[in-house]
Formats: sequence, C-alpha cells, structure tokens
Amino acid sequence: MNRLFILLLLSLSLPTFAVPEIIDDTINGAAETFEDIGSAIDEINEQYEHCEELYKTIRESECANTILGMFGRMFLKLGVSFTERQLKFQETATEENAFILSSGLKPRPIFSVALQDSYFSESNWGYGFGFNYFDDYAFEQSIERGSSADSKTKVDLGTYSSMGVIAINPSLFYTWGRGDSTPNRYFKAGIGLNLMYSKVRGTAYITEDETDVDCYGQGSALVDGSSTDIELLKTLCASTRYRESSYGTGAKLFIAGEWNKWESELSISLYNHRSQGDYRFITQETQVAFSRKFEF
Repeated sequence: MNRLFILLLLSLSLPTFAVPEIIDDTINGAAETFEDIGSAIDEINEQYEHCEELYKTIRESECANTILGMFGRMFLKLGVSFTERQLKFQETATEENAFILSSGLKPRPIFSVALQDSYFSESNWGYGFGFNYFDDYAFEQSIERGSSADSKTKVDLGTYSSMGVIAINPSLFYTWGRGDSTPNRYFKAGIGLNLMYSKVRGTAYITEDETDVDCYGQGSALVDGSSTDIELLKTLCASTRYRESSYGTGAKLFIAGEWNKWESELSISLYNHRSQGDYRFITQETQVAFSRKFEF
C-alpha cells in the first residue's frame, strides 16, 4: 500500500510539460508509420506498372504473335452462373431410363479459358474455342411420367451424384453490332459442340423401370399426388451404386452479349456420356452466366 502511494506521488510530481511531449512523440511516430506505409504502396504500384509494361511488350512481341497467331489471344473467364443440371441414367443394353437426378437451380462459380473470336473475312459470322471444367453435386431424384411439367416431381431419397467434367467447346455464331464503331459492345447467337471427359459416381433408386410394376406404380402415385409416401417408394424400388468414367459429345445453343470484356450468356447444353459400364447417362444443362474476361 505504501509503495502504491509513493508511486502515485511521483506521477503527480512529473512536470506538466512532459505530457504534451509524449503526445507529440506519439503523433509524430504514427505519422512516420503512415508515411512508411504510403511509400511502400507507391513502390508496389510503381513496380506493378513496370511489370505491366514488360508484360505488354512481351504480349505484343513477334515471338508471342507467332505462337498465338494461329489461335488469337487467350482469355481467362471468371464469374458466376445460375445453373440447373439434370442427369438421365439409362441402361446400357436397352437405353431405357433407369433413374434421373437433378442438381436444382443454384449459383456456381465460372472458371474457363477461351480463345479470341475469329471471323470469316469481314462478315459477321465467326467461330471460337473454349475450354472449361466443372464439378457438380445432385441430391434429388426426379421422377418423370411424361414430358409436361405436371408429369414430373422431385423427391429427396437420400441419394446423391457427384460429377466432374473437362470439355472443349468449339462454336459457330453470328454477331450484331461488331462493325458499328463499338467493338467492345456486341450481341451474338450461335451453336457449339461439347467434347468432354467426365467422371461420375453416386447412389440412386431405380424409379423409371416400367417392368418393376410396384416401384413404377408408386412413383406414378407420387407424381400425380395420390400418394406422398416416399418411404414406401424406397422400400419398393431397387437401389444401386455407380461409378463411371467416359468420353462424350454434346451440343450447345447460346445467346450472349459483351461490353468491355464483361459478358452475359444464356445457354442450353446437352452432354452425351458414352459409358461402357452398367449405365450411360445424359446431362441436360440450362445456364445464365455473368463473367469477366482477362486477357493472357
């Protein structure tokens, strides 16, 4: 207690001019710190500008133009899409539907590479090449008893599907607005091919086999609303596990618009997976995408 009292007296006996000096030293130290940070940021920006100038020089060099002259410039496309994918699994022998899985409509990241569009002479007809990769998960099965919206229903049976696809996408398109003095703003529509390799695995209940009368009948009852007993469906229908790797082809229809390397696109795609296992499967994809193109 005495020591605390002595320390208090000493602190009160300090000269009053010491406090302003301490405050000044603190402010000056903070100012110097901010100046150091500002100098470091300026230095980084200056180095970045030098690197950007060097990168531009290399990109425009004769060597780079020789290598890329056949294909044109390359772009990395980053963005987000709102995508729904449906996987129809068919018996390899009969090509009849065995079960259908749906991923539902949800946002997904975009990560793909595209070559600069090329045109036939001075016309508005052109072609392009893209490369993309996606992986997807489906946790719902779709039961279908016809082609209309009222003859389908989605049910959660505790099954899943995991799919990864690497694809090359050549396309042919027609462009509007390319030659109207706004080269960074145009609209195009076209058709493309999907050349891909896929891996898929998961579990499912075989709900689309018409020869399994009890299972098929309960699925029909769920579709028309006369039954809501999902557990009964799981009891009546056979379950399966699958793991497939295959190459395949497909088609794509799209309309797209671009403004200063910002791109939006609406597309419908079909992937036909050629599997040698128990099932072959077809992926149907509907996508609305928004992305930014970064030149290599």
